[in-house]
Amino acid sequence: MTCDEVRALLNARVDDEIDPIQRAAFDSHADSCSSCATELDKLQRVCDAILDAMPYYKAPLHLRNQVRIALRGAEYIDNRAHRTSWRDWGAVAATVVFCALTATAFLVYTHDRHQLVAEEFLSAHQRALIGRSVDVISSDQHTVKPWFNGKLPFSPPVTDLASDGFPLEGGRVDYVGERPVAALVYGRRLHKIDVFVRPSAGAKAPPPNFEHNGYSEISWKDGDFLFTAVSDLNGSELNAFANLLRNR
Repeated sequence: MTCDEVRALLNARVDDEIDPIQRAAFDSHADSCSSCATELDKLQRVCDAILDAMPYYKAPLHLRNQVRIALRGAEYIDNRAHRTSWRDWGAVAATVVFCALTATAFLVYTHDRHQLVAEEFLSAHQRALIGRSVDVISSDQHTVKPWFNGKLPFSPPVTDLASDGFPLEGGRVDYVGERPVAALVYGRRLHKIDVFVRPSAGAKAPPPNFEHNGYSEISWKDGDFLFTAVSDLNGSELNAFANLLRNR
């Protein structure tokens, strides 16, 4: 293969979409041509970075079982469709399968919707860790609370827990689900805790507890507000923090 032929197949090679003969010729050329090998490596790195950043969701076992039931039901109906005496029963079976799938789809959608909200809060926390952690730096709750005035359509409650080992470090305005939220930042040794506060009216709530890649989330409702605490603290410490905040 020539360099021009190899470069025309770069995307197909990375996606493993060329036949074995072309792949062998491609790889043989890349092994002996540093320029083409460099182009291949750059493209592979970009693809790997995109794949690493994409969320993956595993279908729950009950959904898999429902799909299998539906396929068996469809096969049964198809095999019996030519028998006039069983047409009515086929229609009944199809209705049952449809209802089962509809109910399952609703439950899966509801579960996924809550999990997506949790993942949005986790993403906001991770963005802050590598970028803008606070807009107002202060350990004084009487400084942080009025700072939000005019920046949010609500006034979030702010509590300092320094005496309990969780000092307030400041706050910022963040966006989750295309809505502005208050983010209160607390410290615990070298760890950061983000507490996201937003009005409960019309807000999508994440599950009460959520864990992913070493991060933990605890969410709860108090009065007219929803709270979500996110950190890489271990679950027991974050739970202790959340309990302190609930009881103040």
